[in-house]
Amino acid sequence: MQPQRVVITGLGVTSPIGEGLDEVSAALQTGRHGIRAMPEWDRIGDLRTKLAGVVGLDLKGRYPRKKIRSMGRVSLLATYATEAAIADAGLDPELVSSGRVGLAYGSTTGSSDAMEEFCGTLFTNYSLKGLSGNSYLKMMSHTCAANLALFFQIRGRIIPTCSACTSGAQAIGYAYESVKYGLQEVMV
Repeated sequence: MQPQRVVITGLGVTSPIGEGLDEVSAALQTGRHGIRAMPEWDRIGDLRTKLAGVVGLDLKGRYPRKKIRSMGRVSLLATYATEAAIADAGLDPELVSSGRVGLAYGSTTGSSDAMEEFCGTLFTNYSLKGLSGNSYLKMMSHTCAANLALFFQIRGRIIPTCSACTSGAQAIGYAYESVKYGLQEVMV
């Protein structure tokens, strides 16, 4: 098979400096950063860095509870950005769920809140009693890819990448190869 030409047709951005390409571009051009102090981390002993990039987006009520109950905050933000990318690319839901579309998504970890709850319960009570069945689904490293595939009914290749700071770039590379070599017609 002849290698295919690959083009990017849609973008979705959710970040500490804004949502959407225009807002993020404007922030970058003016040198605005999204880093802030995290006073809620003061309770953690010996933690020297108490700064983070926090996305200030409130997604409460945006999606039906039934579709997001296995999602932590990181998956919700991924859903929002993916929704924007799919819309920007002009992909209709029928195509997305046809099997001709795959997904490559990179995330270093799942929800830190879910991980804190899980570990706190386990190491305080030495039991998992009281934890939701969705606790693990929210904290697993591949939670974004799994939840996005379910949410958007993507039936093609699902490629989660988890390689620290390069997770997103690695996912773009896998998506590129999937289209270039005819493994998928479209990749999100």
